[in-house]
Amino acid sequence: MRIAKYLAGAGIASRRESEKLILEGRIKVNGTVVNNLALQISPNDRILFDDNPVPKIQKPRIWKYYKPVGLITSTHDEKNRPTV
Repeated sequence: MRIAKYLAGAGIASRRESEKLILEGRIKVNGTVVNNLALQISPNDRILFDDNPVPKIQKPRIWKYYKPVGLITSTHDEKNRPTV
């Protein structure tokens, strides 16, 4: 996986913003400043952003919820009915 895509997946910045961070020298892989936008990383690489560790990308979790009939799906209800 390319470094910019990894940073975007970890929530650091978008891919385009990640490319700017790389070119600014703010990203390190295994202690070395990265300046190559095409750098491929492996799961064992240690990635730092401004000398802070970048978290590993987690697989997305999918939640299922059975919504009973009559329950409002909203963050707010002006009639104070139960909501999800």
